[in-house]
Amino acid sequence: MIDFFKKTAMTAISRTKRGFVKYNNERELNNYLHSDRRPWRRGYGIYKNKYLEKILNDPAILNIFLTSQKLPENYGYRLDARVVEIPWVLAHLNDRKGLLLDAGSSLNNDIVLSSPPLKNKRISIITLAPEYQCYWNRGISYLFGDLRNLDFRDNLFDSIACISTIEHVGMNNTMYMNNEISNSRKNKTDFLSAIKEIKRVLKPGGRFYCTFPFGEYEDHGWFQQFDSLLADQLITGFVPKEHNEAVFQYDADGWKISDRASCAHCQFFDVHTSKYFDSTSTIDFPPDYPAGERAVLCLELIK
Repeated sequence: MIDFFKKTAMTAISRTKRGFVKYNNERELNNYLHSDRRPWRRGYGIYKNKYLEKILNDPAILNIFLTSQKLPENYGYRLDARVVEIPWVLAHLNDRKGLLLDAGSSLNNDIVLSSPPLKNKRISIITLAPEYQCYWNRGISYLFGDLRNLDFRDNLFDSIACISTIEHVGMNNTMYMNNEISNSRKNKTDFLSAIKEIKRVLKPGGRFYCTFPFGEYEDHGWFQQFDSLLADQLITGFVPKEHNEAVFQYDADGWKISDRASCAHCQFFDVHTSKYFDSTSTIDFPPDYPAGERAVLCLELIK
């Protein structure tokens, strides 16, 4: 009887907490929507997740990404590149069967993993360190390690996704994992070791989907922004049987389909250096309010 009352009380507490969290989320979302929608302010993450959830459950929008059509007006207004990278990758993965590897853990999000394109897919995730949230109860496998030395056998995966991760390989990753490995930094082409490993564990005929910030070459310490030279080195390093690409560009009105030439001079806005993250800084958002990348390059490489 005591156990029954204890269980009942704990259930009531849990429901109260869920209700409190839901109320807080709704309040933060409402405050965000009535603000200037500055990226990364309170409520930004809640809004972005709801926006992304709507996109991933809309077959018409996913088909736009699959066929590189014009995006809707004001698409992803003042939101970061995940709202184009993830839909682009999932649109291409939608009809893919077999084993999927998420190299970098960018898909490790409840609304992403619950979306129709990933439904019933067998997924493994590899990242540097354990995530705050994991979904092993859905049958997802987690492995922690370096993309330059994968603990998988040859020709294992049917598809591999690497979303905004390759630009961090070989760079200073202390913000993600504070140890000697995360601080080891070699040179700006160290990512090619990861590309070779990814190709090794991909089946013949398998698809590798890779996205990264694109524009002028920039070394931010914790990541590097790729230019056309590095992008071509990545493609050449994979030696694909076939490859396709899409470029998306951000401006004050949101995200648009673009091309390499138009994005060649795009610059990354590192909000960590702004007054919103650094109390000693006087840097504010530029007039177009970028959340980070002003362009991303999305590659499909076929082994």
